[in-house]
Amino acid sequence: METIHIDIAGRNYPLSVPQSERSQVHAAADRVNEQVEKFRKQFEVEDRIDLLAMTALQFASKNKAENPKSNPDSADLNEHQKQRIQLLNKRLKQVLEA
Repeated sequence: METIHIDIAGRNYPLSVPQSERSQVHAAADRVNEQVEKFRKQFEVEDRIDLLAMTALQFASKNKAENPKSNPDSADLNEHQKQRIQLLNKRLKQVLEA
């Protein structure tokens, strides 16, 4: 595991990820930032929380449409993946409450 720093919507998040996933995580953050910026321009919204919520909904809707049998609570997730999801949820909650 290594610690990387990811910028999402202008905020920095340190994440511990396996080195093999580093480029995937950076690419995912880039996609999130691109979508946030599209929504900011399209809807003239400046509130970071609103933009992140809109982006999360967009990605979740797209993922569900592409993978209708996908379930994040699935037993297919290993313990490491569950812990990472919990950590990301905790950090997102902190951002939304800030």
